[in-house]
Amino acid sequence: MPILILLSLLLAGAAVAHFGAKFEPPDGRIYHGSGWNYIDSHRRYEEMFPGDKRPLILQTNVSIPGTRGTDVARLVRGMEQMIIHPDSQFVEFSMHWQGRDAAVMLDSIYVHTDQWDRYVDTLEIAFRRVNRPFFLRLGFEFNGDWNPYHPYIFPQAFRKLVIELRRRGIDQFATVWCYEPDAPGDFADSTRQGWKWYPGDDVVDWFGLDLFNHAHFDPAEPDSQRGQLSRKGKSEAFLRFAETRGKPVFLNELSAIDIQATPDSLDEDHADGRADWEVWFEPFFDFVAAHPIIKGWNYINVDWNVVGDYGEMGWRDARLEINTYIRERWVAQVSGDRFIHAGWDITQDLGVRDGRAPLPRLMSFEAWPNPFNAQMRIAFDLPHSGIVRLMLFDPSGREAGTLLGSRWLSAGRNGLTLDGGALPAGSYMLRLDAGGWQAERKVVMIK
Repeated sequence: MPILILLSLLLAGAAVAHFGAKFEPPDGRIYHGSGWNYIDSHRRYEEMFPGDKRPLILQTNVSIPGTRGTDVARLVRGMEQMIIHPDSQFVEFSMHWQGRDAAVMLDSIYVHTDQWDRYVDTLEIAFRRVNRPFFLRLGFEFNGDWNPYHPYIFPQAFRKLVIELRRRGIDQFATVWCYEPDAPGDFADSTRQGWKWYPGDDVVDWFGLDLFNHAHFDPAEPDSQRGQLSRKGKSEAFLRFAETRGKPVFLNELSAIDIQATPDSLDEDHADGRADWEVWFEPFFDFVAAHPIIKGWNYINVDWNVVGDYGEMGWRDARLEINTYIRERWVAQVSGDRFIHAGWDITQDLGVRDGRAPLPRLMSFEAWPNPFNAQMRIAFDLPHSGIVRLMLFDPSGREAGTLLGSRWLSAGRNGLTLDGGALPAGSYMLRLDAGGWQAERKVVMIK
């Protein structure tokens, strides 16, 4: 019995994984997200879930400069069109340094010249205009031969862009450094030149891991074969590296490419759905349960047979909604209490970053003159940047107006003027919600 008790304690201890990273959810919780740029696939995916279980994170991809060029309007469209519900969902913004030829990666040009530096201005303007927190995944899968970046140079490009955005006061993003286990397992290599691929703890907030084939994660798969790490072994090694660096992991691209989802009309006895679930989905949920370091994912809900050249590469139909057996089980799993859905404020956990104690409550929340008869000045101090809502309620508790609706504000002193000329005389309540902090002030309108 003592041995069994000890084992249970060890297992319980292994389930704890919280690093204090930017936008990291509480221990044991996972962000529910939807992947890639396809609006229709996002909508089909969302429609599988009841309203309170819709995905929190929506992914959008862009290349700089890209085949069509990149300007502020295109970037803003890319970030806002994915946010179907702008008050309750957030973007994971994935960015390539890519030329007009998809085989040309421009990390070396970006690092060693100023040819593409103007795009930092473009990004700054777009990010300020959208004014929402987001995840920033740079370079997609950094060392895959399908994204031919350069060792020792790619991490410099990553660092240069992050540091330059921060210098300009853009701080509403958490960075993601992303790997895919079909790539070489040299992600943790370093020499006298520095890290071969890793940009550094100071500019990486999250690790990213893209999983497609069940051999990337199936617990039944070996970690090594003939003295070499298997694909599953590389996934495990990458997760261990994330833990040594103190970083949570986001599965930025997740899709069941090696099943062939069968429509209900061709799977009346659910035999195909059951087989696909046992091959891909059961091992996946077992893998996630064994790795509490995984704190988010974006499922890409598409038919790969008709997307680019992926069908020729053997990728298949990964749509969940076309097979009832798969759909019902996926929805039941992801609707559980462990998963975080639309409506969650990703900034609310900033109070425990870097292992520090929670940040103090609002330093001040003032409204003057009070009573007022036309205009009132409202000011408040924020202990850190975050999403802020400021609302006005009448004496019956009904909302009389939204003064600020889910806007990102910087730390420090903030303020605005309330024009109350159209308000009836009476008592009102101002309510300020700032990333988990709340404060109220009673104000009086006189005529």
